[in-house]
Amino acid sequence: MIVFLSSILSLNEPPRSRHRHPDAELLPVLGCPDSPASSVLHRLTIGQKLLLFFGVLLALLALSMAGLLFYLSRVNSYVHRHQINTIPGVVTAAEIQQHVFRMHTLAHRLLDAQPSPERPAMLARLEALEARIRASTEVYRDAHAAGRHPTLRDMLTAHGRADLIEQEEAILTGLAAGLDRMTDLRRRLPAVSHGIPLSEGPSAMAAELERTTGDIERSIGALIEVHRRIDEEMKLEGDRLVGEAGIIVLVLAVVFGLLILGVFLAMKRLVARPLEGLASTADRVAHHDLTVQFEPWPSKDEVGRLADSLSAMLTNLRDRSTALVRKTKELEAFTYSVAHDLKGPLREIEGFSSLLEKRFADSADQEVRHHLDVIRRSSLRLTVMIDALLKYSRLEQQTLPMTRFNLAEMLAHLVAERQQRSTGEGPAVRVDMPFPDLYGEPVSVRQALQNLLDNAVKFSRLASPPLVVIGGRRTPGETLLWVRDNGIGIDAKDQERMFGLFERMHEPSDYEGTGVGLAIVKLVMDKHGGRVWVESTPGQGSTFYLAFPERHS
Repeated sequence: MIVFLSSILSLNEPPRSRHRHPDAELLPVLGCPDSPASSVLHRLTIGQKLLLFFGVLLALLALSMAGLLFYLSRVNSYVHRHQINTIPGVVTAAEIQQHVFRMHTLAHRLLDAQPSPERPAMLARLEALEARIRASTEVYRDAHAAGRHPTLRDMLTAHGRADLIEQEEAILTGLAAGLDRMTDLRRRLPAVSHGIPLSEGPSAMAAELERTTGDIERSIGALIEVHRRIDEEMKLEGDRLVGEAGIIVLVLAVVFGLLILGVFLAMKRLVARPLEGLASTADRVAHHDLTVQFEPWPSKDEVGRLADSLSAMLTNLRDRSTALVRKTKELEAFTYSVAHDLKGPLREIEGFSSLLEKRFADSADQEVRHHLDVIRRSSLRLTVMIDALLKYSRLEQQTLPMTRFNLAEMLAHLVAERQQRSTGEGPAVRVDMPFPDLYGEPVSVRQALQNLLDNAVKFSRLASPPLVVIGGRRTPGETLLWVRDNGIGIDAKDQERMFGLFERMHEPSDYEGTGVGLAIVKLVMDKHGGRVWVESTPGQGSTFYLAFPERHS
């Protein structure tokens, strides 16, 4: 069994080296890596292996219980023999003793009494007592004598006390001889009279009666003593069997404990450890480490199939990732190329349109001046859109280094810059930040807050009076920032799509913008592993929330 468990435990040990045979630990047990047992166990599923393990445990449990029941039956056998041999044997011997006493008393009465009509009845009673004594003696010999029971005989022989059997048999023989002498005395009692000589009369018979009954009583006492010694040997045997049964129970408990530990270690090695390794490798893959490898698994069970599937998935993912990186670089190069190629002609269009606008400034043709103004503003707006697209593309390709920075100072600079850029009377901006710092990438966070602040100022300029509030709070697990305005608000149907690239909720003639600002905010929060959402009611303003996961620098 230990060899079997060792083979099971070592069979599915994951290979620690590419050059090591998967079943290297099994070779000393099974003899060769291609043994039938190894081949069969490799093809078993985890459920089938569990069924095999527990089938072996149940078989061992059944065998152990059978052995334990065998010992308990032997113990019960000696208890039963104590109940049917020892106690009844002593009772039978006591009954014989009582009958002998009564017989002795009755015989003395017959010797002392004068001839009378009651004498035949007394002789009949004496004969009946003798018959009972003989019957009890035969019952004892047949039912209670150790020599008549093979179990007791073997037990006494094993204990080196076979002499008790011989003593018991000799006592029973002597008891039978005493009863024969008592029978002879009983038969001679009717012929006894008080007129014969003393040596042959009642006095001589009384003396003989005393000797005979004395011998019988001593024989009965010796029989009880021998029976007591046999009973002591039975108790010793019972104690020995109980002790052995206790040792068996202890050994079984240890064996089953080891078996359960072996099954636990086997399941840990077959299931938990490989799954832990697969999970660790999968976690590294999930964190974009495509250089790892899933170790091959020799068995064809569920874990083996999972390892093969994950290996195939990783290979496919690595190929697709390589292709995606190549396409991304090509697209990035294309984006920069197109953007720079477009910005050159746009600058020329904007420059020439400005010159033409100055030349026709004194012209009376209003339509020409209008067309030139539209051309110049459209080129400027397209330039701004290209710059925003490049900014979004650069941010998407960056890996943001996180640090803890001074958020209060950043917000103070943003508000001051906004007030310097504003022409005329702009909305009031109030900062209500209960904590001074934030963990994140400062440049991208500043860009996100600036975009939200610009949107809040833009869409609240028609409010009376316009107001923008920047606030925040810390909750278990994350830090929350918000930018709230009392502007025009946003319809519920537009609140999800407004974070998409180039998504605009208004016409350019109503509110300026490129449709990239909120997309940059969404990208910044994705880079930080956070969330962004808006709560708004048309005509009552909007509140944009930024949720940063709480991390420690």
